[in-house]
Amino acid sequence: MKTRPLSLPAVLVWIALFLSYGCAVQAQGYSDARAVAYRNAKDWQGLLNYATAWTKAEPNSMDAWGFVGEAYAIGLHEPDRAVAPLRRCVTLQPNSAPAWHALGVAYTMNKQYGEAVDAIKRAIAINPNQPTYYNNLAAAYSGGNAVKSAMTALDQEKVLAERLNNANVWWTLGNGYAKLTDLNSSIAAYRRLLQLQPNFAQGWTNLGVVLQYSGDIAGARAAFRKGKQLGDPLAGQNAAQLEADLRAQAQHATAVQNNIAQGQVAAHMLAVMHMTN
Repeated sequence: MKTRPLSLPAVLVWIALFLSYGCAVQAQGYSDARAVAYRNAKDWQGLLNYATAWTKAEPNSMDAWGFVGEAYAIGLHEPDRAVAPLRRCVTLQPNSAPAWHALGVAYTMNKQYGEAVDAIKRAIAINPNQPTYYNNLAAAYSGGNAVKSAMTALDQEKVLAERLNNANVWWTLGNGYAKLTDLNSSIAAYRRLLQLQPNFAQGWTNLGVVLQYSGDIAGARAAFRKGKQLGDPLAGQNAAQLEADLRAQAQHATAVQNNIAQGQVAAHMLAVMHMTN
């Protein structure tokens, strides 16, 4: 079935929190605002060039090194080259939770799952009130096949979700549980999301997916219908695929029953016939 990606990585939930934003323009003329302009334009090579020049002018600027890491990891898809500048960030500011989190994300993207877990746990130790950290910790654990630990991380995130009761937090949590195929927890998270934001089309689509896989076909149909009504084309595609799958299953079941019936007829016929030469 074609479904909207329910990934934890998503490229994980990189939100560039390690950038301070709003700091004063430096003497050399470098600033967060100009770097963000490159990012907004998706000019990743331009951002890399700008941020690299910034690091040379101000080698102790965590923002500059952070933008270098972001350009490599997010824009240029070279997470292996993002690690060194992001390690420089945590060296410059070892008490920056966002910097440790960003480093952990880069490690996860680079499939260095043990290092990712260590870095994100450092971020959580500094700031335990950021739900994204737990979600990406779960991604790192999951990447290393530590499923039980990944589930524990999401359960910790759920505690924050209950307290914050924010639609985006429930959305991310639902996707995390879906990635780990904890369907009941995923369904519950999506339902909380949709209570807060009932017109979120993609939320209805993803709810439909997990309902379908949980065996609730009627619920899946209703969720896909709602997602389609709200403008998500994938909801309509999933609904059509669901019906096609159901028809195929019904046809297969009918064929199996016909084969069984034919076999029974043949067995009975042979039992009452003389078969010797």
